Order: sequence, then C-alpha cells, then structure tokens
Amino acid sequence: MKHRFHGYHRFLYYTAFMKTISNFSSSGDAAAEGSTSQTKKQPKFDPSALYYDMSGDKFLVIFNHYEYQKTRYFKDKRPSTRKGTDVDVKVLKELFGRLGFKIFTYTDKEYDDIIELMTEIANMDHSKTSCLVVVILTHGDKKGVVYAADRGYLLKDVTSLLETGDIGLVNKPKIFFVQACRGDKVDEGRTVRYDGEETLVVPSHVDFLLMQSSVDDYLSWRDLGGSWMIQELCEVIDDHHRSYDLLQLITITTRNVAYKRASYTPSNKSTHNKKQTPETCFTLTKLLKF
Repeated sequence: MKHRFHGYHRFLYYTAFMKTISNFSSSGDAAAEGSTSQTKKQPKFDPSALYYDMSGDKFLVIFNHYEYQKTRYFKDKRPSTRKGTDVDVKVLKELFGRLGFKIFTYTDKEYDDIIELMTEIANMDHSKTSCLVVVILTHGDKKGVVYAADRGYLLKDVTSLLETGDIGLVNKPKIFFVQACRGDKVDEGRTVRYDGEETLVVPSHVDFLLMQSSVDDYLSWRDLGGSWMIQELCEVIDDHHRSYDLLQLITITTRNVAYKRASYTPSNKSTHNKKQTPETCFTLTKLLKF
C-alpha cells in the first residue's frame, strides 16, 4: 500500500500543488497543456441568452486511473489495471486542446488528493471562467461509487464541491464525463427489425451536466484502443462541434455507442457481443457550443 505524504515530503507536494493551482488560475498559464497567453475577458451573464458565453477561459481536468493500490477497502486485492486508458487521455487532450481548453491531468490520485485538488479548483477565482469540464476515468460500482487509487467514493463528493465553490462558477457550465462501470451486469441487447445588472437568485444545482458511460448496475467496456464512450464522444465533438450544441453531440454519441459498438470475445460467450448505453442527466439552463 502506498503511504500518504508526511512531513517534508508532504510540504514539497503541497508547494508543487499550490503552484499548479496558481498556474491553473493564471490566464497566461504556460504549464497547462493547450493554453495560450491571450488574456480572456470576463464572460457576460444574460439570463435570457440562448447560449452560454464561451469567450472566457475553459478548463479540462482529467483524473486518470491506470493502477490501484492493495488496500483494506479493496479487501487487500488490487483492482485490475485499466489498460487502454492512456488512449482515452491522449484523444481527450488532443481534442480539448484544439478547442482552446487549458488541460490538467492527474494520474492515480488517492481520494484525499482528489478532494483537495477539487476543493482548490472550486474555490479559485472563476470570474473569467466560461466552462469547467471534469473527466474521471476509473473503475466504478453501484450507487454512484467510483474508485480513487486507494478507495471508492461517491461522485457527489466531487460534484458537490462545485455547487458551493467560487461565486464565479455560478451560471457557468460544469460538465462531468465519467468513464466507469456502474455494476456488473452485461447488456445482452435485443434484435429488432428496422426499415445584465439585475440580480437573480440562482439554485445551487443548475448548470451541471453528468454523462456516465453506462446505466446503473451495468458494465462499461474498454480495450487497448480506449473506452467506447470516450472514443465516440471525442470523435463526435471533433466532427460536429461547429454545427451542434453539447446535448446534440451527446445524443449522437449515445446513439453511436448503443448501435455501433459491441464487445468481441468469441472465446467467452458470457461477455461476447454485449452492448452498452451511456446515461446523461443535466440541469443546464442554456445551450453550450464549443
């Protein structure tokens, strides 16, 4: 089991972490991949506008999990290595870099580190932020549980931090893409035949979107070429972001995963030719176009 940082090592980690967060909030961040030195303006909030103002800074935060620890939570048995997740990270960084996002990738972080990072991100100055996208690539389980390197945690542990974060995040889209199993069932599929200045009180839970790679209780599929949802999502956004808004892009992605993808393990009938359906819930109040 990997130990937590202590003493001087913990100080060095915290110093490096704060430097990263400082860079994160800097409009001319050289450390963030995909960033530019151009100073962004503060996005306008117009409750009657049809689209979100995307003229400000846009951030992508990736929590990528490849290996896990042998801990008591995992009953002293290390969860399987997530081969192919590096392919997902690569395509995400390439796509969102082209879309003008500043990108931060964290690999194999423990639960406490994830919460610490997300707390700092939530509380930094977001006055010039237009959009925050968080991608979690990991194993998962039923009832909203996803895995950090050392233990499981609830997705709401992370999403709730943004509900109470900096006031600058209010009215800004906060997007979560989660590639993780939500159970151990497999989808057999079915064969069918087919031929201003005014004040406004805003609820804490608006302007969120959560897309998960499968419906509750079901497996998600991934191989050496990456995961179905992330690969399809990135391809659809890359091909159609100039024409369609995010919800339309997600609808196309869901269709592609559901209809175009099927598992291929002919030597194992229990997992061969199985299907997957992503699930999305949202409280967006405007349309979002990258």
